[in-house]
Amino acid sequence: MHLKDKFSKPIYKEDLFRVLKEVLFMSIIGGLLIGSIQVLLVIRFDLSLMWLMLFVLAFLTAKRIKRAINEPHIIYSLLSVFTFILAIYILNLTASLGVYYVFTGSIQIELSYFFQILNPVPYFYFLYPFSGYFFQVNNIFNVVFFIIGIYYAFQYSK
Repeated sequence: MHLKDKFSKPIYKEDLFRVLKEVLFMSIIGGLLIGSIQVLLVIRFDLSLMWLMLFVLAFLTAKRIKRAINEPHIIYSLLSVFTFILAIYILNLTASLGVYYVFTGSIQIELSYFFQILNPVPYFYFLYPFSGYFFQVNNIFNVVFFIIGIYYAFQYSK
């Protein structure tokens, strides 16, 4: 079946609303929960397992979306990938705010710093191949598991 044929299949309204509800739930709750765990691991144990958390997040996202649909469609797989990327953004946003709170002891943030925290570019900088730390082992794990997570989220949610 060609890609054009996959998009021409009908989309059922009930499935779409259930998938959108699951997408929002998984990206927000999954990102907050895994971001909080990431802060705990980094602060307490000086250990970053973001690559493992990316894989778990992709698995849980795809599993929930697959359970929410009756008739598969390629749009649901694309929504699963979008959810995965949005959850990574929320994960990093939560981790940044958590580290800021731990080091300053206050949640009051200056407006300029708040907008810097909301900027998504630094959170996906690990994908930039011309960065100075791209070939470090931990970053390679992050890139590989990011790609595996996207692939897994797309394939398993079919």
